[in-house]
Amino acid sequence: MTQCGTILVVDDELDSLKLLTTLLVAEGYQVRPADSGELALASAGAKLPDLILLDVFMPGIDGLEACRRLKADPRSRKVPVIFLIAADEIERLAEGLRLGAVDFISKPFRREELLARVETYLELARLRTQLEEEVVKRTTGLRLANEQLQLDLVSRRRTEGALRESDERFRYIADGAPVMIWVHGPDKAQTFYNKQVSTFTGRTIDDLIDQGCAPSIHPEDRGRCTALFQESLDARQGYQIHYRMRRADGEYRWVMTTAVPRQIDATQAGLVGTIIDITDLQRAHEQKLKAEKLESVGVLAAGIAHDFNNLLGVIFGEADLALSELPEDSAARENVERITAIAVRASEIVHLLMAYAGDHNQEKGVVHLSAVVGEMLRILKATISKKTILKTDLCPDVPPVLANPTQMRQVILNLISNAAEAIEDGEGAITVSTGQIRVDPESTVRPPGNLPPGDYVRLAVEDTGCGMTEEAQAKVFDPFYTTKFLGRGLGLAVVQGIVRSHSGTIHVVSAPGKGSIFEILLPCLEKCFAQVAEPSGLGGEEPLARVVHR
Repeated sequence: MTQCGTILVVDDELDSLKLLTTLLVAEGYQVRPADSGELALASAGAKLPDLILLDVFMPGIDGLEACRRLKADPRSRKVPVIFLIAADEIERLAEGLRLGAVDFISKPFRREELLARVETYLELARLRTQLEEEVVKRTTGLRLANEQLQLDLVSRRRTEGALRESDERFRYIADGAPVMIWVHGPDKAQTFYNKQVSTFTGRTIDDLIDQGCAPSIHPEDRGRCTALFQESLDARQGYQIHYRMRRADGEYRWVMTTAVPRQIDATQAGLVGTIIDITDLQRAHEQKLKAEKLESVGVLAAGIAHDFNNLLGVIFGEADLALSELPEDSAARENVERITAIAVRASEIVHLLMAYAGDHNQEKGVVHLSAVVGEMLRILKATISKKTILKTDLCPDVPPVLANPTQMRQVILNLISNAAEAIEDGEGAITVSTGQIRVDPESTVRPPGNLPPGDYVRLAVEDTGCGMTEEAQAKVFDPFYTTKFLGRGLGLAVVQGIVRSHSGTIHVVSAPGKGSIFEILLPCLEKCFAQVAEPSGLGGEEPLARVVHR
């Protein structure tokens, strides 16, 4: 391996000089031998070596004098000198080190020790040279940076003057704007928040300027918001981001921040941004996407059910024909009857798919929902665990709805069965209630589902069961989704399909360990239309109110 470095070897003993020269050349070093102090000084003066190996005792100019002269010369002062000292010359070592030598090697020297020390001091010399070059480079950079800083300070004073002149005018316009506005200066400090930010967050302007918006941002979004802000401010470019911000009433709302660089006289003056509450817009968009998904899946389910129903019709026909041709004592009759029974169960699935698809061919009439619920409760209470308390709060005065009674019974059956399964074998309670609510377009609190304004009948089924996670709630109405070990996963999907076909909406509120509430809203009939016909299919029974079943 070729070594980098030139070594001046000085020794009046020719055998030692030859040995050192041969050894170092074999290691790849460039060696300049000298047999006297005078020749060594002349060689160093002609061209500086990277390292000097200098014998202490020599006639004429000895090693100590040569070292003194080398260190006195500014050009050769930094070249490291290692003394070659015999055992009887060791007392002169201290004087040599005082003159500036970096180390010594005892004669007779060992090859490994010699090469290790040579390599070490050559590397130290290279590092020192690099360090000096870096210091010069950094010094030059600092000087240039200081000059630029002086120019920036002049420009900044001019910018600050322009900012002061326009500040009052900007504040007047910003406080009257219908959006939240903030301003950050070039030093990353908050300089302005308009009144809308203070009103939305419930914090004072002084607090906002002191701490910024970060304390009001949702903890899960705070990190990425801060990182994007710092990155954009450093890069002097705008950005846009969606995140959650806590409103004055404690609710986290989705907002969108749009920031752009602020320029004054072509000079960067920080960022100016707006914050807009997009929660309602985002929810409307999500509901639209969900409705489109439900519609497409409903069309698919209806198509599958239609084709499957045609096949079942053929199976029923062929099975009936086979039974009519088989004698009563035929062994094949049992097989054909089993085929018919399986086809019947398959037809039940078809009916569920049709209900999920929102079969609009079902006949509808005037239905009093409280009466239908009361009728179903008398049937279902025998199927519910004795450990479960069944409570009702049925309003007898709710307006009727235009609905199919059979499908309404299917909805009540599925919701109560689902609530009972959530409680399982433990103790708990199921509360079924009806009532009337009004959707007001001017109200700040609107029920889920983006319903048009008007009067609605409310049916709620609440249980104290195991509850659901947010992930389960997002999928609870999907067809064939189930959290049970056994089950088809069509019950709640069918309920949603029926409610949707009746121009209503259904949603769930739940949390793990805190039970669930399923709420259905169906549009009321107009009073004049409700008086035309009496409730159908209800047996003329009065609706129940505040009854508790065990």
